Amino acid sequence: MPNQGKHMGNQRSILSWSTIKRRKFFSAFIIYAILIAATGFAVIPILWGLSTSFKVPTDILATPPRWIPSQLTVENYLKGFLTPKFLRYLFNSSLVVVGSLILSIGLATHAAYAVSRRRFAGKSFLLFLVWATIMIPGVSIIVPLYLLSVDLGIYDTYTVLILVYSAWLVPTLIWLLRGFIDSIPIELEESALIDGCTRLKTFYLVVFPLLLPGLAAAGVLVFVTIWNDFLIGFSLVLSDERRLLQVGLYSFVTDLGIEWGPLMGATIGSLIPAALVFAFMQRAFIRGITGGAVKG
Repeated sequence: MPNQGKHMGNQRSILSWSTIKRRKFFSAFIIYAILIAATGFAVIPILWGLSTSFKVPTDILATPPRWIPSQLTVENYLKGFLTPKFLRYLFNSSLVVVGSLILSIGLATHAAYAVSRRRFAGKSFLLFLVWATIMIPGVSIIVPLYLLSVDLGIYDTYTVLILVYSAWLVPTLIWLLRGFIDSIPIELEESALIDGCTRLKTFYLVVFPLLLPGLAAAGVLVFVTIWNDFLIGFSLVLSDERRLLQVGLYSFVTDLGIEWGPLMGATIGSLIPAALVFAFMQRAFIRGITGGAVKG
């Protein structure tokens, strides 16, 4: 009887272990299925655009649609991406991104350090107000921004784009960088202060070098936001020579129809800088995001 009970116990253990393995397999299968479906949902439109960018007009308008072009051509890139006008749009976006990076990260870094290390009355309420500005839809303030830019005489300039994008991004960057600064041991700053450094010198010599992964994450966020934005660039710039990249893509939508070939060539070309930035900055971006999430 004792041996029989022991045998039955072993059988139950084997059954329970196999049940656990089946459940783990089923859970993993569901997770991977969802991930594959989500990846396909995101990648298939890009692959279709890539395919269209190499098609001749007859393949673009063919019915049923053709995934693989019957004849490869680079004419769409020559007409869409590699044109003086579109390269000008590329330069405009790059210029606005660089200007906004310098201004927004410069302001957000100092503000995040202040709210992280200093104690003052109304600090929580001030942070709440900063966060509340993120919740305001951009379309709801575009008319006031337009009127204000006209009154200030900066409408249709790079200046208004840099100022608006920076003001739009600074609240988000403050919260991102504040969490990262909170994760830096304050003892390092106290040691520098004891050695005779001022608060500002301590920030630049001690905190700033440790903040570089967070700054990389902030930089990628600024780049992607501005590079993909259409509304602000369309509303605050009128002249063709100052248009941003995403607004320039809209020029392929004409009264006579949509130039699908050049549009897809220009679209795929516009994705290359963003893909390169993320490829080179991926590790720093992930390290910055996770580092800023250590403390909140």
